[in-house]
Amino acid sequence: MIKPRELKEAAQGISILYIEDDVELRQNTVRLLASFFNEIGVAGNGLEGLNKYRSTKYDLVITDINMPVMNGVKMAQEIKKENPQQVIVVISAHDEAVYLLDLINLGIDYYILKPLDLDKFLSILYKAVRLTQFHKIEKNYKLMLERTVAQRTKELSDALTIVNELSSELVYRLSSAAELRDPETGMHNKRLGLCAPRLAREINMPFDFIESIAFAAPLHDIGKIGIWDNILLKPEPLNEEEFEIMKSHTVIGANILSNSKYDKIRMIETISLTHHERWDGSGYPNGLKGEEIPMEGRIVAICDQYDALRSKRPYKNGFSHHRTMNIIIRGDGRTKPEYFDPRILTAFVRIADEMNEIFIHNQDSDKQLFKEA
Repeated sequence: MIKPRELKEAAQGISILYIEDDVELRQNTVRLLASFFNEIGVAGNGLEGLNKYRSTKYDLVITDINMPVMNGVKMAQEIKKENPQQVIVVISAHDEAVYLLDLINLGIDYYILKPLDLDKFLSILYKAVRLTQFHKIEKNYKLMLERTVAQRTKELSDALTIVNELSSELVYRLSSAAELRDPETGMHNKRLGLCAPRLAREINMPFDFIESIAFAAPLHDIGKIGIWDNILLKPEPLNEEEFEIMKSHTVIGANILSNSKYDKIRMIETISLTHHERWDGSGYPNGLKGEEIPMEGRIVAICDQYDALRSKRPYKNGFSHHRTMNIIIRGDGRTKPEYFDPRILTAFVRIADEMNEIFIHNQDSDKQLFKEA
């Protein structure tokens, strides 16, 4: 048997809504409830009770069933729709057992018959209060968990932002290191970082891929930091032996970046190794053919070729956009259309004007990188 003191202690901070149409019973029960609860709402029918509940959201609801305007079952249905965990105690007469199945289906927590037995009523009130407290603790825990998850998510997002910033700085510094060896490569690398993601978007690659190739493409020639200056900076065309050494920049770059656990770094490794492979299998270093060549390598290959033809070098002038596209589409001694993935070549032709704009707006201001030829 529950002692009144135990119920009063348990009921601290619990608000209660009591709905009963019998005025005398309502008044007597409210006097009893006031011994245990500090906040009590009172209503004379289900509709009035529902409106009060919606305006205040009481912790515990006690209701009669058979009432005018709206009965207790209908009111309980509406409350449970809005708050499935709402604790409801139903007080009913013996002849209202027809409602029992509806109450069970609604998930009504406690049911007590009239006339009220004081000890049973206090015992059910105590159980209802404890269940209400449990739901409040559970709700507070969920809110705390949600706030914690939101905070941790923000911290993770901030950490990822820092990682991305550090990664971008790594790209910048590595690109700068390559540029120190060969000053001509600086704007070339920047342009590839713009052309490659645009081409990737044109062939409907996923966002993550586009983001990664924008990060990775500027470092496609990072392996050139391992090539001797007398070859890398030679003002004349390379002889056969020198060209073989120059070709090793693909493997050197891949070795520098090998075994990384980060996707973007692995993409740089892949691009470094494969951007001189050719669709027809005549490329280097491994003679890969067709779809053996990773997509990122195929994309950078055509962007690199376009930019190389456009750019001025000590041993050649740069070509105009029109002449460069004619060479890429029809071929000459420098390149052939068979070198490129046909789907990527077609996409490149579609956006050729944009590639020209990228080239024009990303040149060293004090250099003429191409002239009509």
